[in-house]
Amino acid sequence: MVSHSPYVLLCLLLVACSKPVPELALQYATVLPVPRVVARFNLINQNNSVFTNTDLQGRWTILFSGFTYCPDICPLTLGQLQAAEQQMTKDKQHQVIFVSVDPQRDTPQSLQQYLHWFQPDWIGLTGEPAELSTLLDSLGLAQVRIPAPSEGDYSIEHSTAIVLLDPQGRMAAYWKAPLDTAQLAADFSALPAPN
Repeated sequence: MVSHSPYVLLCLLLVACSKPVPELALQYATVLPVPRVVARFNLINQNNSVFTNTDLQGRWTILFSGFTYCPDICPLTLGQLQAAEQQMTKDKQHQVIFVSVDPQRDTPQSLQQYLHWFQPDWIGLTGEPAELSTLLDSLGLAQVRIPAPSEGDYSIEHSTAIVLLDPQGRMAAYWKAPLDTAQLAADFSALPAPN
């Protein structure tokens, strides 16, 4: 009779029960060889509802970080995301999330108004600075607050990458600037249906 250690049996059970990673055939994104686990977070969406890691489950997520007072990169990138969604050649398999790097000024209400200009069904997230940093740091997205010459004013320098999270809520790929709308649309259209 063959004897197996409980550890080996547990490993085999975990492998057998785990969901397969969908194959990514993206032409323009950098696909990670192994999806990166996203740190646990607890944020607030534009409707003042709690949003956590569990809300990333079951669909692809396209995530961009920025702030509503951003004068250039944020509106340009969100406009490109909007145009890419309009150019897609198949049904949308993803959700879009805009994560604020400026929780002091970006309230749920201001995020809702801001995203309405681009796509009302997109999700805006804000919350405690530590929670935002936890999420953004786990995705490799940096942000630095820069004081302005006038008293109390500031700007924020932040990463311009767009991140793709898989249906298990893990970082699977990213797109770096400069972005091309047609290339984004092609990659968004290539996302497989979630398992």
